[in-house]
Order: sequence, then structure tokens, then C-alpha cells
Amino acid sequence: MRKPTGVFYSNTKQNFYHFLTENNTVIMEAVPDKKSAIDFLMDDEYPIWVLRHSLGKDMGAEDYSALTEEEYLTSQRSKVLGLHQKSGTLRDSFFHGLKVPCSNTSYSHAVGPIHAGIIEPGHFRFVVEGETIRHLTIRLGFQHRGIQERIKGLAHSKVMHYSETISGDSSVAYATAFSRIYEDAMSIQPSKDVEIFRSLLIETERIAIHIGDLGGLSEDIGYYPLFGVCATDRGAGLGLMENWTGNRFGKAAVRPGGVVVNSKLTAKDAKAAFYNLKKIFKKNVEPQILRALNVSTIKERLQGCGKVSKEDVTKQGFVGQVARMAGVVQDQRITDIGYPDWKPLAVADDHYNYSGDAWARFYLRYKEIEQSLIWMEAQVEKLDWDLVWSSSPSQKTKSATVKPGLYFKTVEAWRGPVLVALDLDSEGHVADSYIRDPSVLNWHALELAVRGELIGDFPLNNKSFNLSYVGFDL
Repeated sequence: MRKPTGVFYSNTKQNFYHFLTENNTVIMEAVPDKKSAIDFLMDDEYPIWVLRHSLGKDMGAEDYSALTEEEYLTSQRSKVLGLHQKSGTLRDSFFHGLKVPCSNTSYSHAVGPIHAGIIEPGHFRFVVEGETIRHLTIRLGFQHRGIQERIKGLAHSKVMHYSETISGDSSVAYATAFSRIYEDAMSIQPSKDVEIFRSLLIETERIAIHIGDLGGLSEDIGYYPLFGVCATDRGAGLGLMENWTGNRFGKAAVRPGGVVVNSKLTAKDAKAAFYNLKKIFKKNVEPQILRALNVSTIKERLQGCGKVSKEDVTKQGFVGQVARMAGVVQDQRITDIGYPDWKPLAVADDHYNYSGDAWARFYLRYKEIEQSLIWMEAQVEKLDWDLVWSSSPSQKTKSATVKPGLYFKTVEAWRGPVLVALDLDSEGHVADSYIRDPSVLNWHALELAVRGELIGDFPLNNKSFNLSYVGFDL
């Protein structure tokens, strides 16, 4: 089944384009039959969060206080149109002021945009009856970073630095997507070993974040044995990234034409460095995860909490982790040239552990770490480390000419597939762009997941999704 996963209007081509998922890959098509954002809104196939993110405009403060809750929560597109339309304009999902309807027995409760700790700014508006959440409205976009405007007119050497700031915990994944676009435009094909090494970096990124998230979830439910070990040994993943690239988050490592590795490390030592991560995970982290998975009180706390159904995934176009934890096999590594012999998790066959709840989001992270380590070890043993350590991407791009045009790439980052499209001119400068983080779709999954849940469970549910605020604010 083909499902829209991105939509944008090209100012240079004066045309709408959409991106469709099909068989664990993405295709791009022009959409000449649609002339406005409202045309997309009235088509049930297009997720509203994607439309609001890519085609929505500032229409001022939102005031829905005169509506009933049933009217406000409607999924009927004709009624949604009435909430969004203003001279043919679709409202965006940035915060401009918000009033939501409440019944006589409920109250409105706001969280953010300023949060405790280091969390990014985001506004969560709850309607609560007693201790039960009736519904949640999420509004983002408080930093106004303007990345897509900043990269216009820039060459790839400068654009690549911006690619790594779209969502910093997915720096390698975004840099890979951007690099592959430029490689297509320059007719450069990196070696098989370089492609695989990039994938090793993406999986290292995934493992480090997953370990940290398992610790964060454990902290939220007061299970400190796993929290303690994850808080420290997340550093094993970051340490491997630093050993391989010279930076704990892999910044400046992936570039068009190849990779830039840590020259202080020999190829032999680079290969051996992987086994330190595996050793620490197997010795310290995994035993505590397995212990946690068998604690009945943890299961009772997480199972049935914040559930997203398979039907929600299909209808709303949720991607990546959110799809897999609900039992939907969705993994673009299956078709990625950098992932030979990749075997996806059999999430559709395990209804107990992949039922779309907080337990599934907890369990999936462990299984993905295990899956990544098995695949990485097989590739580490086959990789030509000397070739990777002697590659020089700048030499390949220095004399390359750019074929102008509209290019796109997707990469399965740890949250899900990042999607990037660049319209390049004859000088290789960005004329227009479209960037869709997986969180753009999956924030709505959080809105749906908490309906009917206790307000006290929101921090747990929010952390179990761990979506990107900045990945929305481009």
C-alpha cells in the first residue's frame, strides 16, 4: 500500500510534490492535480500533521473555546477545513496562542514551553477530567531556527554543517541523506565499504540513544538499577562514535564522496573498538535490561499505557519506531544499499511485546540494540578497514560538476526515516528544500496515545516516544 509520508511545494518548479512509502522505500511524484494546501487537506490519504508542517501558514492565535470537544476532536475533513481555512490557507502547528474547549466537568492544563532540565521548548495543552486526559494538543516551533532559509544559495561544503543540526541526535543519519543527494548530483558512487561504514555509524547513533532512553524510562518509573547503568554506559556508544570519527555525535564524519575518520586511530584499532561497545553492553547493560524485563511491577506499569494501534499507524502514517512498536513491519534498512543482509525484527508475529504501548516502546529499544550489534559484528569482520581509513571525500568532490535538478533521499535514523529533498542549481547551490523529520508525523501519535490516560503518566509516555522538538522547527 502506498501512503503519503511527505508533501512540499517547490517554489522553483511551481508545483506540488508528494513522497509515498511503498515496500520499505520512498518514491517522489509531482502532484499536478492539486493546486492548493486545501486540496491536500480534503484528501483523507494525507496526514494532517505533515500538511500543517510543510504547507501550513501562521494564521494568528487559535481559539476553539466556542466549540464542543467533539467538534474540536473531529476527524472529518470537511469539519477540519472549517478549523483551518482562512482565504484558502492551512494553519500550521506552531504556537501562536491557543484556547481549547472544556466541558463543565473538565479543565485545561498547560505544560511548557519552558520545561525542567534540558528538554527543548514545546507547548502541551491538556483537557483533563479529574486525573484523566480527555485530549492533548501539541504546538511546537519556539526557536524559529530557519534552517531551510539559511541553506538557500549555499554550496554543499556549508550545507553539510547545517544538516547535522536539524536534529542533533540524528546527525549521522541526516548527513548521510544530504551526502547521498550530492553524490547523485555529482555522479559519485562511494565504495560499498564506505556505505557500510556509514551504516555502522548510524547504528552506533541508534544504540547510544536507545541505551539512554531505556535509562530515562527506568528513571521515570523509579527503577534505578537499569537507570544507573544506562546513564553511564550510554557513553560506550558515544565513545565508539568518538573513536571512529573524532566526535561523540559523529559530526563532520559523513561527507559527499565518503567519510572523514579519526586519523589518530589505526584501521586495526578502529575494528577492535567495536568490540569494546559489545563487551560493555553484554557485561553491564544487557543483564540489567533482562532483569527489568522480568520484573512484574515494571510490566504492570508499562503494559497498556499510552497505546497506539495498528489502525492508527496506517491511517495517520506514523513511521519508524512508532510503527514497529505497534507491530507494523516498517524499516527502510531492508532496501538500503548500506545494509547488506539486513533482517528486520519480526514485530508482526509478537503481539504480546509489540502491542503499541509503553512496554512495546521499552522492549523494542532493547531488541533493536541487540539486532544492531549482531548486524554490526558481521559487517565489522567483512569490512575493508584499510580502504575506509584511507578514503578522502574531498578529493572526489573537488573536481566534480553538479547536474541541476530536484533530488531526494531517505535514511532510517533511530526514530524513523528522515526525508530530505534538495533542488540544486547548476552551481550546486540549494535553490529550495524540503526536510521532514520522523517526529513531524509521530507527534500526533503522542496526542492520540495519551487520551484516556492519567495526567501523571504523561512524562512517562512523552519520554517513551522521545520525539524531536527541533526536528520540527526548521
